[in-house]
Amino acid sequence: MKKIILLGFVISMFSSCTLSHTVTCTNNPVGTKTGVAKTKIFGNQDISYATACKNGNITKVGTSEVKLTNYILFLQTKITVTGE
Repeated sequence: MKKIILLGFVISMFSSCTLSHTVTCTNNPVGTKTGVAKTKIFGNQDISYATACKNGNITKVGTSEVKLTNYILFLQTKITVTGE
């Protein structure tokens, strides 16, 4: 019985649920540059659109994508911005 409970716990630790949403927020072209900002388990938690643009050296945003991945113990957020 303990092995079954342990196996269930291990399987649940490796499972996740992902929600993704892509938006064309301006009339600018999609572009060739991509910038990403995402959370970390520890450390800097700056996950803004401005940070994603800065990481990709983007001045004109074409599209943006927000991806939320929910693990059992924590939530990871990733923002991807494309543009010029």
